Amino acid sequence: MATVSNWIDHLNKPAEEVGGSVYPGAGSSEFILVLVLIAVWIGWTVITSKSESDELNALSRKRHGANDHKSNITDW
Repeated sequence: MATVSNWIDHLNKPAEEVGGSVYPGAGSSEFILVLVLIAVWIGWTVITSKSESDELNALSRKRHGANDHKSNITDW
């Protein structure tokens, strides 16, 4: 790996003259992080959807009437 003593001169050179990347390996770890983020997002969406469906199913089994909220029923 080459040592750069003057970054301004190094970055202003044409691409053909530059001996290597300024940041070698760019994009490899970021791609993995994006894949992990997508997996976490999909997992969170599935878990949230399942828990909300379970909660709504439990509430629908109680068969509240239209005016039960006036009687201060809990878990409305």
